[in-house]
Amino acid sequence: MNNWKDMTQDRLVRPIHPGEVIADIIDDLDINTAKFAEILGVPNQTIQEIINCQKPITVDITIRLGKALGNGPRLWLNLQQKVDIWDALQSHKEEYEQVMTLV
Repeated sequence: MNNWKDMTQDRLVRPIHPGEVIADIIDDLDINTAKFAEILGVPNQTIQEIINCQKPITVDITIRLGKALGNGPRLWLNLQQKVDIWDALQSHKEEYEQVMTLV
């Protein structure tokens, strides 16, 4: 149980959203979001929402990113998971403290 808390509990700020990383990569590749979306086979609006941190990346997107960028889906899944856990802890911290540890 402490392992999931160790990942995020001591952070004072939200972990970096995968969209911020994607925005940097697109910039480094010197391509626009429409071209990147085309490469991934998804709507440009999806990429825009992810880059603007308005939408989480899905498993489908992580697979597409991992294939396109050659680094596999795990990196992207981990980035999103850290954000999701941090957000949940911020929203429901008191509730989680009430859950009894069984093992």
